[in-house]
Amino acid sequence: MNRREALKNIGLSAGYIAATPTLLSILQSCTSEIKLTWIPKLLSEDEAKVLDQIVDLIIPETDIPGAKSLNVPMFIDSYMNAVAKEKDAQIFKKTADYVMKALGVNEDKPVKKIKIEEYDALLTKYLRSSKEQQEAYQKEMSQVKNPDDLSNASKEAIIFNYLSAVRWLSIWGFKTTEEIGENVLAYAPVPGEQIGCDSLEKLTKGKAWSL
Repeated sequence: MNRREALKNIGLSAGYIAATPTLLSILQSCTSEIKLTWIPKLLSEDEAKVLDQIVDLIIPETDIPGAKSLNVPMFIDSYMNAVAKEKDAQIFKKTADYVMKALGVNEDKPVKKIKIEEYDALLTKYLRSSKEQQEAYQKEMSQVKNPDDLSNASKEAIIFNYLSAVRWLSIWGFKTTEEIGENVLAYAPVPGEQIGCDSLEKLTKGKAWSL
């Protein structure tokens, strides 16, 4: 399935948080050398470069702007740094390091040497794992209440947790941007009459509402 078409049609029904002015104020091609166009506030520069690539794979550039060009990676870093609870920000930061290790990043293999296929393989392994496996990972991570608890979880569950959080934040941030909200999704800043028993295909040509 075309991931961009899927994003046009899904709603914010899976526990998404309503956007607020504070959050909106935060959110304003794959090559071997990743150059950041933003300065990370929580993640290290290398962790931010990896986040850039992961987000770009989750919502790539096609006929409409991709998440990377809409500054979603910067939004994720800023959100976790300024809005999320401190313990959640620390957990996010520490789990990012597990992903770096899973990709084999070290002095001999810097981020610029990580191939796009390696990122894709990591996403496939965890985000396309079976429902049962994902539920097992989630059960493990439900016991993690603070950064110190990470030592009690498997590295697989920790990596899944980070990638799952990035996917969730990527879709949320992407759909929250002005470009996508007004020009891609169904947009009605001044709602009209309430029509509760008609098809989405007829009302919005199958598109989810942005508001």
